[in-house]
This record gives sequence, C-alpha cells and structure tokens, in this order.
Amino acid sequence: MLYFPQLANGAGGQFPIKRRAVRRTLVNTCVDGTTVKLADAGASSVEWELGLTGLTVEEWGRLAALLAAVEGRRAGFTFLDPTDNLLVWSEDLSQAAWVKEAGVELTPGMADPLGTARATRIANTGGTTLTLQQTLAAPGGYQYCFSLWARSAAAGDLWLFRSSGAGTVRKEFRTLRAWSRLVHSSKIQDASETVSFGLEVNAGQTAEVFGLQVEAQPGASMYKKTASRGGVYAEAFFQDDVLTLTSEGAGENSGIVRVRARVQG
Repeated sequence: MLYFPQLANGAGGQFPIKRRAVRRTLVNTCVDGTTVKLADAGASSVEWELGLTGLTVEEWGRLAALLAAVEGRRAGFTFLDPTDNLLVWSEDLSQAAWVKEAGVELTPGMADPLGTARATRIANTGGTTLTLQQTLAAPGGYQYCFSLWARSAAAGDLWLFRSSGAGTVRKEFRTLRAWSRLVHSSKIQDASETVSFGLEVNAGQTAEVFGLQVEAQPGASMYKKTASRGGVYAEAFFQDDVLTLTSEGAGENSGIVRVRARVQG
C-alpha cells in the first residue's frame, strides 16, 4: 500500500490547509417538465490544497517518489486527513469498530467536559486488565497522537496505547475526579499497514472518557467528533500530474500539493 508521506517533524501538512467537500446532484427532467433531484452519494469526494514551505530535499523527494509511483493522477494511495480525527465513532464506543474484551461494560450518556451528556463510563468487571481498542487501516510506522478526556470518582490508573506489528507503546495516566485531557504521542519503526489505539483499564476500576481522537501528528489539536466517517481515506489521488517545486535556498523548498479522495460510506 502507498501512503501520503509525513513531514520530518511528524506532521501531515502545514497551515493554512484548504479543505473542500464536493457533492453531486442528479437531475432527471420528466416529459411533463417536472424535475426529480437525487443526491449521488457515489460521487462524493473531499479535496485538500496543501501549501508546503521549508521542505528539505528529502521531504520533497518523498512526495515526488509517491507521485511517480502512482503515475500522477492515475492510481491511488491512502491519505490521512491532517484536519480530522482518524477514528470513527469517537463518541459511540458500542459500535463494532471498537473492540472490547469480555468484562468491559460501557454506560453512555454521562456528563462530559463540554457541558453535555456524551461521555461514556467504562467499567472493568473482570479480574485482569482489559482493553477497548480500534484498528485503523493506516501505516504503523507514522507519528500519531492519541488523546481523550478522562476522570474517575476514585483515583485510578488508565493506560493509553498504540500497537502495530512491531509492538505496543503504552503510557500510564492518573485519573482524578476532575476532567483532564490525556495525550499519548508516539512513533514506532514499523512497516505494518494497520495500527490500533486503545485503553487499558485495571481490574475493578471505572473511568469516564470522552472525545477519543487520533491524529497523524506529534500533538493534540481541537477535538473533532466523528461518526461512521473518520479521517483515513483509502482512495486518494493527486489532482496534478506534475508537482512544481520552488527553491528558496538550501533546504528551503516550497510548493502546493492538491489531493482528492473518494468518500466511502
């Protein structure tokens, strides 16, 4: 699988980034002059314009290598939206995308740090540490930041982890009565084409969580709620056959990269 490359600092783009949703409507004109309009869901897409500056020769070379591999606009690659949450169902942990071990009980509709009732209580009713996780069809070797808000009625421990073929990286956090945002940033040298993110809850412990988010970058940004569509696009294409590079000095290159992705589901 081919992937849009990250920059040397682990980011997927630089601001400002232009993002545009594209929709198509089918119009059928009847004999009597009336018209019927239907949304063409199969033609939905998203477009990005990435203005990149200060790139090294190596960074620009990775973009050029991807362009050559897909032959310009002809073939596709996977694109991780730098403006979105890569997870799906970020607030509905009962969905099939979230895999929980037996003994993990979920209670939705709890008060959250935004003043609404969209948090979920996670209770480990088993005798060992149990997990809740989601797997993404994304490169295992990229830089990722996994974040969420958490609290617990009694002080306890909550682990955040990311795992792929090369292993698992965990980080332990102390949860208290007040909401706090937990952030786990990591990178693994790994060639896997999937990566998982999740929580580990100790036996007998309970915690409330909200706003689970994964981003392909070093740090956490503002939370973005997702439903069935996350920020991983498996059918992305360059919109140009040629990338134009402007050299502004040694190790200072810039250009504009335009990407378009089909929206599935």
